[in-house]
Amino acid sequence: MAAGATDAPAAGVRAADVGDGGRDAYYTGDRPDLRRLVPATARRVLDVGCGAGTMGAVLKQELGAEVVGIELFEEAAAIAEGRLDAVLRENLQTLRGLPYPEGHFDAMVFGDVLEHVHDPHALLRALRPHLADGGVVAISVPNVKHWSVVFQLLVRDRFTYGDKGLLDRTHVHFFTLEELGALLDETGFDPFAVHVNEIDHAPPQVAALATFAAQFGEDEREVLQRLNAYQYVVGATKRP
Repeated sequence: MAAGATDAPAAGVRAADVGDGGRDAYYTGDRPDLRRLVPATARRVLDVGCGAGTMGAVLKQELGAEVVGIELFEEAAAIAEGRLDAVLRENLQTLRGLPYPEGHFDAMVFGDVLEHVHDPHALLRALRPHLADGGVVAISVPNVKHWSVVFQLLVRDRFTYGDKGLLDRTHVHFFTLEELGALLDETGFDPFAVHVNEIDHAPPQVAALATFAAQFGEDEREVLQRLNAYQYVVGATKRP
């Protein structure tokens, strides 16, 4: 997949989303970058990992759509119930289907969800039947190829987990743009939009990595762009 225009600073990844509110703030943010990928014609939307339902509430208001959330964290789910049409307390690690008919939803949103799931292929395959033919998925994932991760790995020999950010200790699956593209292809989705969220630019020394990659036939400009990508936001349609 090729990356598109640069969006606003990353939302949803804890490094950019958590302030004095701590963990609670992770569940309460809106995601306009994801919302804009949901078609205006969508009448039923599934918000996977809906948190407290902030984004879903905006979708309801903007589209007049039915919005159903999935959220296992009880405190957030209880708040979301007051904002959305329904909230399912389901474990995404073991989810095998929904109490809705096939083709029920016109769009599904996965805001920084897939990196927390051991088998994202299984999750997308379980939910895919409930998405209408030609329906849209809007997905955001952190980019493990971000220069800050690559720098620490190559120069410091470090790959250190923390409480937030790209190496949040709750991340169990890691993505690059190509790996996300492969996941979508293997589960029956065709990307139609790829956006990049950035929080800072690589220092000049990192450009040498792009120059090195060019010696092996890669496009130097694209490599540098991917090193600067903190988060990818992708829209894809369900393949017939």
